[in-house]
Amino acid sequence: MNTSPLEAIRANLFKLTKKEQLIAQYILEDPQRIIQFNVDTLIKETHTSKSAFIRFSQKLGYDGYSEFRFAVSRELVGISETTTNDDFISIVASSYIDFIQQLSNTVKVDDIQKLAKRIVNAKRVKIFANNRTALSAQHLRMRMGKIGVDAEIVNDLVTMRDVSEYLGPQDLCIIYSIKLLDVHYGEIMSIMASHQCAIVAVTMTPTNAPKELITDVITLPYISRASSKMFLDDQPLFLIFNEILLNEIAREL
Repeated sequence: MNTSPLEAIRANLFKLTKKEQLIAQYILEDPQRIIQFNVDTLIKETHTSKSAFIRFSQKLGYDGYSEFRFAVSRELVGISETTTNDDFISIVASSYIDFIQQLSNTVKVDDIQKLAKRIVNAKRVKIFANNRTALSAQHLRMRMGKIGVDAEIVNDLVTMRDVSEYLGPQDLCIIYSIKLLDVHYGEIMSIMASHQCAIVAVTMTPTNAPKELITDVITLPYISRASSKMFLDDQPLFLIFNEILLNEIAREL
């Protein structure tokens, strides 16, 4: 179908039941949620059911929820059915532009200001990152060094555990992780939390963050999950976030 899925929601609101309207409102408030969260999380967030999501999608003209989700994903990254190979440069560029602009919706000014203050005032700043996010952590460390702020990158899970043992109330740990999996960071976060070390997670899957352990969570748009027809990477979003944070750190200094 040619109609935008978000336009279809607005056009069909009068046809929806109360539960389906809850789903509609939840999606319209932040369409990125459809991409970031799995259906079980969406059901919990909207207090509805899987069958309600299926009926909701069908009333909009889709065969089911999977087709609707794919349509939203395609719209968010700007892919149209008539796209030709000649358009790929503008499509990739505009996709990153769209998601960078979404940072203003997912990242709160207060969270940036609080994190900048924590960095400036902390006795020790550690940046934990593993695999691909280690590159973004290195970028942050390098850029912080240029404005006179010291930090250490730890990109090995065994070393993270060792470091977590001596961090305390005056220290700060920033975790860069796309998925923030408990199997990687669960024990590490528990140790730091028991020592009252401040933990700030910068992630694309905020539902994975244990609220009882983490001081703050900053959510970035999840472009690789949204781009089902293109090979797009999440690191540019982390790098742009770094620049936003660095500007606030400079203001604090």
